[in-house]
Amino acid sequence: MDTEIDWARELEQSFGTGDDVPVGHYVAVGHQAVRRRRATVAAAGVAAAIVVGTTWALAPGGAPRSDDAPVATEPNPTASPTSSPTSAAPEPVATFPWRKNDPPARATPDGLEIRPGAVVHERRDDLYPGKDTESAALDISYKGGRWWLVLEWDGGGSSMSSLRPEDGLFDTFDAFVRAEVANGGMTSGPADDDPGMADGLVTWRGGKLETAPRVTVVRQVPDPVPGDDSLGLVLQSAEGTTWMLLTQGGDAASWSLDTDSGWLTFDQWLADQVALQSGNPGLDLVDLAEDGTVTASAPGVVVLDQRADPDLERYGTGKHPSAVALLEWQGERWFVLAVGFPEGASVTTVAEAKAGGADTLDEFVAFMADRADQGGMR
Repeated sequence: MDTEIDWARELEQSFGTGDDVPVGHYVAVGHQAVRRRRATVAAAGVAAAIVVGTTWALAPGGAPRSDDAPVATEPNPTASPTSSPTSAAPEPVATFPWRKNDPPARATPDGLEIRPGAVVHERRDDLYPGKDTESAALDISYKGGRWWLVLEWDGGGSSMSSLRPEDGLFDTFDAFVRAEVANGGMTSGPADDDPGMADGLVTWRGGKLETAPRVTVVRQVPDPVPGDDSLGLVLQSAEGTTWMLLTQGGDAASWSLDTDSGWLTFDQWLADQVALQSGNPGLDLVDLAEDGTVTASAPGVVVLDQRADPDLERYGTGKHPSAVALLEWQGERWFVLAVGFPEGASVTTVAEAKAGGADTLDEFVAFMADRADQGGMR
């Protein structure tokens, strides 16, 4: 009889089932990148780094700690601990098993854990010195595979961005780390008098909305996500105007400063986010063919100009079919960057009025290249 428990399967089943969303909707820079903070899932910052998040509960009096975590080696099977006849046996330490394709490091309530047998080539600590979290970047190998990781954790949970160097999204480990740090990290920021982004601006529990000091609710849209407790918000604070979509018990599903969104209006941005939260394609104005040609996919869209395979490798072009285009829609001019990831095309839409003065495709490509280091457009 097999008594081994598949913890991964048990955890996944405990959350129920839902519609799959193509990975391409998560990996393109800015299309639905989460802005800085989220308790349970940190969204992708730049390019196609895979990001996962974990929350945990601590026993009374427990606290996370950070281990130095030297280069890990397989344990010596012949080694045996010394003990005295009167000493009590140590309590067994419960741990989750490593799955076959897991990255070879993870953050736990006890700190950073390196998978046995992994080799750490480079490690950098304290990536976010202004935040009350612990963090590390690792260039690490395990069984012939190499990984670049950025991990951040505190007493409430953790976040990890992982990337395979051979994917070619960053030329160097240093470039990958810089991009992740520029994206702001995950859950906890320093407390101060000025509210920060996302759940630093509001709390939403049991249908009751409370704002931080000096935050004004400009607009509320109740239950925009079909079949889900949700709330759309336009907020005004010292940070500027923030667009927010909250779902399920107060977790911040998506948010953006309006200046970081390519959409001209909150209604357009909210429709895009609601579609993605519902497991559907976003508000894509064009379809992308294998040869890099775009065609209008929404009523009233007119394609004015387009170009295949733009030089925007940080967004996934070069390795996948891609195009930039200039459109006319709803009386405005719009730029789009479309990338055909295997899991589904991702389309980033930017109003000409929000494209830094660009009015040609060359200028738009230059604008998007500059924005890649800032997390892209939301």
